[in-house]
Amino acid sequence: MNGKWKKYRVLLIATGMAISMTAGLAVGIGWSRSHTAKMVTQAADKEFTVTQEKGEGTEGESVPLYFSVDAQQKMFYKDAVADEEIVKEVCAKFGLDFDTARMKDVTREMRDYEEALWLRKNMGKCALLDEESDEKDAVHEISSLEIYICEIYAFGEGKDVIERMCKEFGIDPRGAVISDLTPDQLARIGEEAYATSDHPKE
Repeated sequence: MNGKWKKYRVLLIATGMAISMTAGLAVGIGWSRSHTAKMVTQAADKEFTVTQEKGEGTEGESVPLYFSVDAQQKMFYKDAVADEEIVKEVCAKFGLDFDTARMKDVTREMRDYEEALWLRKNMGKCALLDEESDEKDAVHEISSLEIYICEIYAFGEGKDVIERMCKEFGIDPRGAVISDLTPDQLARIGEEAYATSDHPKE
């Protein structure tokens, strides 16, 4: 009997330790989830505010940072877009004041132009059509304008849209890259993709 106990003692001790560790881990995970949920709930219940430093009638004004439509509309355009140079170009083209323009002043046409500027700046070397793409020029694994608009608008007709619009522009999409198109041309492709897709319309 003594021999059997010695034989299985290590196994029993190891099993006991494993059970204890598993139980401890389960308790820890449960506490962590509970604590995280509590923190998120408390954060959601609080009204986090920032003070706007510039803008007519906004000195000392507190703007909620929760993602309500009203809060988004009150945001300065320059604060809502990461690339300051792109915001400046959009404001210059559409006659907005860079320092005071708010999101409520920005139209869909302006956002399309903003997106076109972003595409030229960040994906300029990427091909228009996926069959012409060069993987090394991909941004976040999106290697062509075709793939980009198919992802954005959740449809499979990106190639047709690009070919149709390029024909109108007098450009051969094969061998062309995004930077070969003007911001206005890219914005028009985006508008056509939006109109063609089942993407929810405003």
